[in-house]
Amino acid sequence: MSSRYLLLLAGLCLPVSLVCAQAPAADDAVRPDRVLLLNLTDTGENLIAVGERGVVLRSPHDAHEWQSVRTSTTRTLAGVAFVNPQRGVAVGHGGTLLRTDDGGLHWQAVETDSGDDALLGVAALGEGRLVAWGAFGLYLLSTDQGQTWQRLSVLGEDFDRHISQVIALANGDWLMVGESGTLARSTDQGEHWQALQSPYQGSLFGALQLKDGGLLIYGMRGNLWYSADGGQTWQQRQTGTTFALNGAVQLRSGRVLLMGNSGLLLASDDQGSSFAGQPSTQASLARALEQNDGTLLAVGDRGILPLTVNARKGQE
Repeated sequence: MSSRYLLLLAGLCLPVSLVCAQAPAADDAVRPDRVLLLNLTDTGENLIAVGERGVVLRSPHDAHEWQSVRTSTTRTLAGVAFVNPQRGVAVGHGGTLLRTDDGGLHWQAVETDSGDDALLGVAALGEGRLVAWGAFGLYLLSTDQGQTWQRLSVLGEDFDRHISQVIALANGDWLMVGESGTLARSTDQGEHWQALQSPYQGSLFGALQLKDGGLLIYGMRGNLWYSADGGQTWQQRQTGTTFALNGAVQLRSGRVLLMGNSGLLLASDDQGSSFAGQPSTQASLARALEQNDGTLLAVGDRGILPLTVNARKGQE
């Protein structure tokens, strides 16, 4: 599998040259606006972003200054999650899994049964549990805050589809999306998975549960689907684009933002019933989050990018 396709699954479709670029010297500072970043999280005390060449960027909540942190890998990091402000995990290509116990200042490699298959994401889902996922059905579960990991099968021993995202739902269940329309639910905190009827047979890149309980799943060629009944039935939502949808976030105002390749940004002010195009970000985006002061930050092929889209309809 090409690095280009693995980056597509991690959130961005970018040239292979960006993945294979030479790692910077150990004393080089990484500019936050000149590095490919694929994921971003708020630890409760700091913001942590990860991306190409094993780069980790760390900032206090104001996000005005970013510190580049050297790790033991030059592999692309695609996912990051924290169980508390000090303990977190980052994952990436080549089965890379790193753990920190000091809020992201230092990272140690953790041995797992992943072989060389890429890990494309990780999530902290409560009670000290983390799950990491990736290519060819790779799925790892930790119940001790990321210290040890167990490899589990998903949807049978023959399942070999790439997993794109796992999220926790409000009722305690977990939802999984992935390649070839993969859609599944776990009712026992990720130990076992049951397939759901998928409305789309192409690759799904992410999922979001809205404040009213509705579910959005999204992926290739602008495909977006909505469920009001916990994923039992789905209705397609029109996006007006064929660009890939990489990430979604709901703001405290209720506004829903979808982001994608080639500067694509869509907004909904009716709980996902309809979406309208927003001014282009001029960058392909993977993830975004809203800070306590309402500031929106995204990561993508231009590093850290503040978003100027306002939180409410009528303020553009």
